[in-house]
Amino acid sequence: MMTREEWAEARTYAWGYFALHADQRMKLFNFFLILSGLILGAFTAVKGMAAGAKVVAVLPLLLVFTAFIFWRLEERTRRLVKNGEDARRFLDEQLPFEAMPDQSPHYLRLFERDDHLMELARKRRRMRNLLPISYADSFRMAYVMISCVGVALALWVLLE
Repeated sequence: MMTREEWAEARTYAWGYFALHADQRMKLFNFFLILSGLILGAFTAVKGMAAGAKVVAVLPLLLVFTAFIFWRLEERTRRLVKNGEDARRFLDEQLPFEAMPDQSPHYLRLFERDDHLMELARKRRRMRNLLPISYADSFRMAYVMISCVGVALALWVLLE
């Protein structure tokens, strides 16, 4: 059993770990979007200057490669964020707070409460045939869409 001081130190450590990787994850995605915009801008400029040159297809293919690399980095960072969440969940379970009157988790059991609220939202959405979308799903869709744009642009250059 942990002392109150050990518990507080573990909670601070787990929160710092979680916050660091969650922030890193968002910065990584923002950097991907900026880099993708720069590559697309370069493609547009080079395509205008070198009309008919097949070598211009390298830029959209670079976009596909960039999306792949950032997707893999996202997967790693997502696992690190999950580690921090799991540590926080464990520590939250040590809190002596009981469920709320409506049987939902206590307000200070943040991750457990979020899971509960998301499950309620999923049930409501199922009734309306809407899909709940997570950050991971959204990021994956962005990587796939940017890759598809890269493939389409490369094919456009090569087939014209």
